[in-house]
Amino acid sequence: MRKKNYKQVENKPAVLSDGTPVKDVYVRWLIDDEHDGAKNFAMRRFEIKPKTEVPLHSHPQDHEIYILSGKGKFYNDSGTEETVEKGDVIYIPPNEKHGITNLGKANFVFLCSIPYLSK
Repeated sequence: MRKKNYKQVENKPAVLSDGTPVKDVYVRWLIDDEHDGAKNFAMRRFEIKPKTEVPLHSHPQDHEIYILSGKGKFYNDSGTEETVEKGDVIYIPPNEKHGITNLGKANFVFLCSIPYLSK
């Protein structure tokens, strides 16, 4: 068993899977294989600054997201949009193009769990 506070984990600028940095978006890898020995899933904490958007992108993993604070919008390339706030959950299937917008005046903060892909 391991315990830590999220503030003990480095807050890094977010980068899309193609290597593109995303301005004013930060990620903390709260639980992962490298630091914690988690073999199946990773848990990340994202903070998106006000007036910031993460452009459409996709990943081969599915994403399970829990909103901690703020108000945001998740959208995909098929025209689906979901406005979310504290306590809401979002599931994004593998390879679905999706983007995220902070709709509020405070940071939009959420947890995102992803599986490790088979090696």
